[in-house]
Amino acid sequence: MKVVVNSPPLISLSLIGQLELLPKLYDEIIVPKSVYNEVVVKGKGKAGSEELGSIHHFTVLETENKVLKDSIMLELDEGEAEVITIAKEKGIQNVIIDEFAGRQYASLLGLNVTGTLGILLIGKNLGFIGEVKPLMDMMLKHNRFINRGLYLAVLKKANEI
Repeated sequence: MKVVVNSPPLISLSLIGQLELLPKLYDEIIVPKSVYNEVVVKGKGKAGSEELGSIHHFTVLETENKVLKDSIMLELDEGEAEVITIAKEKGIQNVIIDEFAGRQYASLLGLNVTGTLGILLIGKNLGFIGEVKPLMDMMLKHNRFINRGLYLAVLKKANEI
């Protein structure tokens, strides 16, 4: 199964030491060129830059359909626009996006959307991680936003409350 991923999930998974979870869940992880540049080039020395730059399970692609990307950028940032554009260009159904607007837009286009917390739940369900709560708590300590309702909903889905 293939997936296209945006920068916040890559950064969040790096912060909590779970970036290697992605290759366990997906056969091919596609990182848009703008996302790669944001995390590895512009983000040099920050969370995710070294990890993403050294993991060979990721394929970096540039969008071909600039018109579609530019039209999506009227609503979303460049990374989200490239994630969605590449998914549509390549016929990939799965995307990993954390931001609400990007998730909504991708869903409206018929894409299967998950985020960092969804990846953690899948990882737990498949036995790759033991508990989700300590990882979410670590995300919060690293200033990654999780609203209280979502936090509790994820804990409930993970059977941790």
